[in-house]
Amino acid sequence: MHPLLRIEHLSKTFPGQVALDDVSITLEPGRTHALVGQNGSGKSTLIKILAGYHQPDEGYTASYWRADGTEQPLVLGSAADAEAAGIRFVHQDLGLVEMLSSVENLALGVGFTTKAGRINWKVDTARARQALSEIGFDDFDVKMPVGLLTASQKTGVALARAMQNWENGATLLVLDEPTASLPGADVQRLFDAIHRLKARGVAILYVSHHLDEVFAIADDVTILRDGHLIATQPVADLDHSRLIELMIGHTMQKVVASSARTGDRVLISLAGVSGGNVANIDLDIHEGEVVGVAGINGSGREHLIPLATGQIPTATGEVTLNGVITPPYSPGKVLAAKSAFLSADRAVQGVVQTLTVLENTTLGNLTKHTKFGRILKKNERVEVKTWIERLRVRTAGAEVPITTLSGGNQQKVLFARGLRLEPTALMLDEPTRGIDVGAKEEIHSIIDNAAANGAAVLVASTDTDELVRLSSRVIILRNGVIAAELTGADITSENIEHAQLQSKPATDHSSHKESA
Repeated sequence: MHPLLRIEHLSKTFPGQVALDDVSITLEPGRTHALVGQNGSGKSTLIKILAGYHQPDEGYTASYWRADGTEQPLVLGSAADAEAAGIRFVHQDLGLVEMLSSVENLALGVGFTTKAGRINWKVDTARARQALSEIGFDDFDVKMPVGLLTASQKTGVALARAMQNWENGATLLVLDEPTASLPGADVQRLFDAIHRLKARGVAILYVSHHLDEVFAIADDVTILRDGHLIATQPVADLDHSRLIELMIGHTMQKVVASSARTGDRVLISLAGVSGGNVANIDLDIHEGEVVGVAGINGSGREHLIPLATGQIPTATGEVTLNGVITPPYSPGKVLAAKSAFLSADRAVQGVVQTLTVLENTTLGNLTKHTKFGRILKKNERVEVKTWIERLRVRTAGAEVPITTLSGGNQQKVLFARGLRLEPTALMLDEPTRGIDVGAKEEIHSIIDNAAANGAAVLVASTDTDELVRLSSRVIILRNGVIAAELTGADITSENIEHAQLQSKPATDHSSHKESA
């Protein structure tokens, strides 16, 4: 059988950086091909070239095969050529218009059906229902605004939009981190949709940091490192350890969580805090302690740290950080109380995309670099260079745009922004979302060091392995309250998953203070 798409000798050079260097990849119909590598390995650049966003360097060759077996040349860097070749995309940012319905979002891709100069809503509604039903997403009203759908339903709409009218030429579906915003229970639903598409002969290019997903869904895998092609192999020929070794270039030593002693001082204290999906939470965290927060979407997990850090208003209760009561909805007061926090949405609430690495690092507090109302740029550069070296941020320099960095390196810059404030209370929401396995371990080590130096750390995460790795105590939220608590040897992924899904709290911790 002929391949579906073949690219050879693909390179892409940006000023001062080689993003891809002589990369080749072949995709076959009816197979899922995973593309993996650390942040900055070149995955995103390859996808953007396929989509027509970036122009490749000269010297490559690319072809695709029509259904009748004829080979056609493919011009990379052209959105029109990608469309003609049957390449469709579901990006990590799904690109949906959330105020519009599923019917309207799907019609934006192929056009509305008209009759006598008016939109034929009956036909377009039936078309949307059929497109969603074909990939297993037929359990919601296609007329309701997309913004009201669950994360998995939104993913379904994006898949249906990409694959509608697939008979008319869609042959390759590129999925870029498709499970980044999906709770664990909905990942299988996506996999079922992928299997349906494969059965039609569609090829899948699957980009993910989650290696368990690669082994669960992929037939073949291509590994990139620092812009170079390291290997392309059948997934069946690899195990986790070997795949990680190929990705990072060496065997990763297993690191366990820090065993730093917990002190007596309470540095983070929540008393009767309510707001969002959280209802009357009491929680004390001591110096040197790392407390993990688990819970399914809607449990309150997603709102606990925004409430504690003043990002959303509290309805009741009191937050005390380092002995200072911080007013509700006042993130500036949280920072002033020798605290720092990291938001779950790096792109929207973390980095300022119009600023440089240097400016993103220091914008939290410029006091130490000002004199007579002017910024001492030399001093600022020296400090930022120190943080770049300390956190091993991969960047062409301190004054390049933050958008030139990979996601993992942007996350390190956000850590630098917080840690330079010398906080003794550190609150982190999804600290490694969208981060590769190598960068994740580096960030975990940063958190370990903060706790070892006496900071109290609160970590909310949907990654149960991350909570096991980091936490000395894990609280599980259900229906807005602390429904269970795990310590010591009881902190396992299995116990966390089980506690999250129980229908009733095993122990009601919502009416008293938690202590180590």
